[in-house]
Amino acid sequence: MYKVVQIQLFDKSAGSSALRLHNGLSKSDIYRSNGISLFKDDITNEGFEYLGKWPQLIAYANNFIERKFCRYDSSKFGLYSYPLIGTDISKLKLIRDADVIYIHWVLLGFFDFTSFENIFKLNKKVFIVMHDMWFMTGGCHHVMDCKLYKENCQACPIFPEDPSIASSQHVKKYKLISKYGNMLEFITPSLWLKNLALKSSLLKNQKIHFIPNYFDSHHFKVDSQNEARALLSIDPTKLVVCFGAVNISSIYKGWSFLKKAFIHLKEMFSYDQLEVVIFGNGDLDEFENSIDFKIHYLGFLKDENKIALAYKVSDVFVIPSILDNQPTTIVESMNCGVPVVGFNLCGIPEMIQHKKTGYIAEAYNSYDLANGIRYCLNHDLDVKLMDDYKPGNVLAAHYKLLNP
Repeated sequence: MYKVVQIQLFDKSAGSSALRLHNGLSKSDIYRSNGISLFKDDITNEGFEYLGKWPQLIAYANNFIERKFCRYDSSKFGLYSYPLIGTDISKLKLIRDADVIYIHWVLLGFFDFTSFENIFKLNKKVFIVMHDMWFMTGGCHHVMDCKLYKENCQACPIFPEDPSIASSQHVKKYKLISKYGNMLEFITPSLWLKNLALKSSLLKNQKIHFIPNYFDSHHFKVDSQNEARALLSIDPTKLVVCFGAVNISSIYKGWSFLKKAFIHLKEMFSYDQLEVVIFGNGDLDEFENSIDFKIHYLGFLKDENKIALAYKVSDVFVIPSILDNQPTTIVESMNCGVPVVGFNLCGIPEMIQHKKTGYIAEAYNSYDLANGIRYCLNHDLDVKLMDDYKPGNVLAAHYKLLNP
């Protein structure tokens, strides 16, 4: 039996893609999938091994030192990571026995550069799943408008007083990839990120595959909207707009644009016509002060059945993200039969068929975002997931990689 290991910082929330792929591969009789996480959710997931307190203390220490070493404006530039210390997991039995290793998101003190190299030294096939841009930059997770990733990240705008912070990390990555690149392959969940990676100085000569993130369609499927609304006490006669993300306040998620869109929606719909469902980490007071419609705030949701319920009560899902690779919320929503409205940015337009399965709004245009919401509410769209994103096809793409 072919042994596959998924490595991820968390096994849920932002780390759910690794767990979902593990669960998908576990359905096969050919592959034995396991996972390794530094932190675990409230429950222990079958097939996952969780590291103890000492590696977690190392992570906390790294994050403390990193904050002192890398001072920058995260509200302007988003997340930046320079792993200084980490945990070596190359000697774990699951790693030693593995035929193939998938490395997902392993920063925030889990891996440092030695951790990566010790895995690469094992001479096993390694797939690095790029959930953001970190592997192709000098440390930023999203390049925003910067083009320095195409060169060597010198003169990094994040650190104007010491731009060598980014360029030195770029050099470390270059050495690693130059030394072990023949056994590394990269996976991007969007064509948008694949194309950017192929333009980067670090990954332009690497094998890069486009494979969307896997999700379990058992939870996310078309069901009775009226029955779903009864569970959340939502009037079946109302039009319902849904918005959700793990961290709604993240600068990447575009909350400021959605706030403005709701101002325009107030001119398009009366208070009695429209209601709003929101899920994820956020501030209810901020929502109530920004949205002049009735709000159903569900908070942060871990259970996939509850996440699916949020889609099923809705008439349209809106994703105002300005930086998003391959938003899982889009495939989840569409598989529940709910159209999606998003900006013409990043991986989002790849997933939406304009005016067929949703609406692609002009980038950064809050009025057009509102117009897209109105369009989807006023039209009966035939919402179907595109073939690339269907769970069976995603697994088939991984099987092809595992058996070239």
